[in-house]
Amino acid sequence: MRGARATVRRVNLDALPCIVVEPDAPLGAAVMAHGYGGCKEEMLGLAVRASELGLAAYAIDLRGHGENVAPLDAHVAHDVEIAIACARRHGRVAAIGHSLGGRLALDSSADYAIGIAPALASHYGPRTRAILGSTRDGRVRQPSPDTIFSVLSAAPSFKVHPSRPAIVIHGSRDLPEVTSACRSWAERGCPCIEIENALHGDICFLEQTFGEVAKAVSAWFPRNARTA
Repeated sequence: MRGARATVRRVNLDALPCIVVEPDAPLGAAVMAHGYGGCKEEMLGLAVRASELGLAAYAIDLRGHGENVAPLDAHVAHDVEIAIACARRHGRVAAIGHSLGGRLALDSSADYAIGIAPALASHYGPRTRAILGSTRDGRVRQPSPDTIFSVLSAAPSFKVHPSRPAIVIHGSRDLPEVTSACRSWAERGCPCIEIENALHGDICFLEQTFGEVAKAVSAWFPRNARTA
């Protein structure tokens, strides 16, 4: 599928800013959700790889981020659901997200989910709060720097859904809360892949991450079973 023609366009999905990378005759779709302080453009590498595998990829700006003018709040999961509903025109949908987006992907109504360094923990220590405060807060429109922690604390506890295939990918050098939560969920039955030496911020740009996502997508969307 590599090298297949794809169209790239900027769209608004019910006021949700989005970049769509769409190959000819998609097998299905993938919704890409970035992390806290990120934007849709940070997910374009994964979106291109997904399109090479035959999926129409929807990279979105979550509220408070990028071109999304709405402030970050507890309803951020609704942004992912808007994109999933629009992407269903292609058939089955995988949600793929990083950090905050990874948590939202795993909690979403998508048919499949991949959480990359997902923010599964409800509480974060002073060191992690300081890192986010110095590197990410300035990129987010939000009522206060504590908004993200309120959102995560109030989110439903992540549950492994036996009927919904999902995987978790994290780095061996990730934030301690992320690593601990991912390993805990691996013990409860969710497939978990640890990428050696990957950091929280660079894991979405590593070839090994692309490879693990490709394995999952190829299994979920076999090329000999196109969806209507």
